[in-house]
Amino acid sequence: MSSGYSLPPAEHAAFAVTSRLLSCLVTEGLLRAFYVPIDSDAASGALVVLSTHLMSEHPVIDRALRPRDVFAIVPVRHAPMTKGSTHKQGQAVGLVDPLDMLPQVYELSEVAPTDDKNDALKSAILSRLTPPPWEFGRYTSLSDALEPVRLWNKFVEGLLLDQTLRETIEKELRSSLNWQREAFEHPPRCPSLSSPAIEWEQSLVAGHPTHPMHRARSMASVPSSYDWYHPRIRFACVPRSKLHISGDFEQKMRGLVESTAAKVGKSLPTDADIVFVPVHEQQISNILQKFDDVSILDSEISVGALAQSSIRTVIVPDMPGVAFKLAVGVKISSSLRTISHFTADFGPRFSEQIVPKLVINPDILKVELEPASAVYRGDPDTVKHLTAVLREEYHPREGECLIVCAALLEMGHEGLQPGVSAIEHILNLDTPDKKAAFLDRYIRLACEALIPPLLYNGVSFEAHAQNVLARFDTTSGELLGFVVRDLGGLRIHAPTLRESTGTDFQFLPGHCIETATLEETYPKFYHTLFHNHLQRLIRILGMHHNGLGWEMLRTHLQNVIPVDHPLRKAWLAPENASSPESVC
Repeated sequence: MSSGYSLPPAEHAAFAVTSRLLSCLVTEGLLRAFYVPIDSDAASGALVVLSTHLMSEHPVIDRALRPRDVFAIVPVRHAPMTKGSTHKQGQAVGLVDPLDMLPQVYELSEVAPTDDKNDALKSAILSRLTPPPWEFGRYTSLSDALEPVRLWNKFVEGLLLDQTLRETIEKELRSSLNWQREAFEHPPRCPSLSSPAIEWEQSLVAGHPTHPMHRARSMASVPSSYDWYHPRIRFACVPRSKLHISGDFEQKMRGLVESTAAKVGKSLPTDADIVFVPVHEQQISNILQKFDDVSILDSEISVGALAQSSIRTVIVPDMPGVAFKLAVGVKISSSLRTISHFTADFGPRFSEQIVPKLVINPDILKVELEPASAVYRGDPDTVKHLTAVLREEYHPREGECLIVCAALLEMGHEGLQPGVSAIEHILNLDTPDKKAAFLDRYIRLACEALIPPLLYNGVSFEAHAQNVLARFDTTSGELLGFVVRDLGGLRIHAPTLRESTGTDFQFLPGHCIETATLEETYPKFYHTLFHNHLQRLIRILGMHHNGLGWEMLRTHLQNVIPVDHPLRKAWLAPENASSPESVC
């Protein structure tokens, strides 16, 4: 699993972004693609991605395809997931993962081919793209096309796409490319089972496995050299009457500010109506611009922080056991990392009223509560820039370590063999049997931990790999269970929740967390746990294409989901096998 690691950092970064971009365009149905088997020891076949104008043609393309009809060609190790019947051009592709791709991306050129190290592979591809379905000229050749920004501009050429949106996405792709190159040029070392949790949080090399803007950190006026992992937390002075406060937020923040001010010999405002709200140092100018009645304490009254993998959530050594989730006007993977009033209102109430009543096995699943928050009252589009949520951090027991699951799936650490993941390294998973035993236990515990709240309470946790932490025994390396965090992205069916807990929990009007039916909670869980999280683990352990990992998942789902529950039909019924959310 060494895709791209033989390339220099700049080219490797370009491939990381480009492969995700092409995966997104094909998997989301924005471009059509065919899989064409080839005769090559280097690849099983080629992914032929068709140009934008082909999207408007009939589902079955009868005419011959010419060079201008081909957007890009990527050699792949294995056949991607196909859909429908086989066309004369090849098998229509429904899903392709960046890990399927070899680190070459080509475009067709109307020039005589030149000799290079990939000539045999290129010849194998071109030898299959022949008449009648393909109609290329005598001098058609393959040229390298790794530049993601150029491919993006090629994709939108001729589309009726807003110019501002086009330029925004281009800017984010450039940011993703630059930050990814930085990570490949200066990779972190892989932590160990004895490392603190924050080291694992900061050990990500590539981040999101499929999003093209997976490494983007786009924010005006912030220098490219800024260390997002080690920010300083400042404090805003906000009139109490302008805040909606939940839990003991005010008391905790006042205690922290008073002790910090005393250390540096600074006095604090005497106005008893002021509440101190922690803010990220890079958010200050944004806050002062948007809130006329808010001021910022002297820069000396600030605390150092360590950012978790999400960047906007930080831990403060001066206040152990608590994480601060702060609004920051930075775009990461296309999302502005602010905090809505919905999230600030929901977390503390859900933590107190509902979490203790959920159907959870406490031996294998812990939930990090969000006991306190503060949000400015006013227009939702404005107040999301001045919101803070306090989260209780899970404290590992003696002999236990805590690792964010996203870090386990990373590759490319300093000193490690190219293509070896962190989880393979720290647990010495160097044989198929070891990998299979670990994966089977991981999937079983994940199903037993995270699915019961969905089954019996109608609560779908957002269980992607950045929101779930694995608990390991530091001596044996045995997986003990999980911790789930971040209550802002749940999906909940209110009638099921109320009936199962006996609590008439109230949602703010318009909160997207509430679903109209129980079935509407399933897609979020499927996408986050199965597609984003378990699929990645199954792939890096080599049990995707042979089906072994998915057979494990089906077995454990059958053991956890009752026969008469609608979730079993949605995910396991043979008649739903063609559904994108089936694991049959």
